[in-house]
Amino acid sequence: WKRRDVKPFRIAKYPVTNVQFEAFLKAGDGYRNKTWWVGITQSGKAARPNELEANFPVTSITWYEAVAYCRWLSAKTDTSIRLPTEWEWEQAAKGGDSRREYPWEGGWDASRCNSYESRLNRTAAVGMYPAGATQQGVEDMLGNACEWTQNRALLFLRVVRGGAWGSTPGNLRVSDRGRINPGYRLNFIGFRLAQDIEP
Repeated sequence: WKRRDVKPFRIAKYPVTNVQFEAFLKAGDGYRNKTWWVGITQSGKAARPNELEANFPVTSITWYEAVAYCRWLSAKTDTSIRLPTEWEWEQAAKGGDSRREYPWEGGWDASRCNSYESRLNRTAAVGMYPAGATQQGVEDMLGNACEWTQNRALLFLRVVRGGAWGSTPGNLRVSDRGRINPGYRLNFIGFRLAQDIEP
């Protein structure tokens, strides 16, 4: 794939959490409303986020569910919220410095994200690794949970970025990309929100 210039955009400081996604599931006009599923595959029943881990990134979410959530939240806030493109995601992870391999300066540092080397063997609450933040203060871009992006890869697969709690250093560079079936629910994939900045 080719690197591309991106228009100005906003990206969320943290991935979407269990409590945030739970609001979509519980809302009368939320998950069951067919409006949010036009043109995408509606999942039969959502995986239930763990209420005891309210501030953990929501995982086991299909790409379709992430898109539906963005549509619902856009309507609730009267704004345009979406998944980031993978180029936006990478630019945000590099903090605008195209030379960076990680959101931080220098080489690999296991203390800056939740990875295989953390030995947690699961997600952690968002914001637990502030030393891994970008220059702009965006956190958890690497490790903890991979993140769905808008982009398609290889027929119907969708691109995920960022690596997860079980990832080794080789898969935790900001340039690394994975390709996953959009209907899969995996306990290491979540998502983050983005917005265009109006000119």
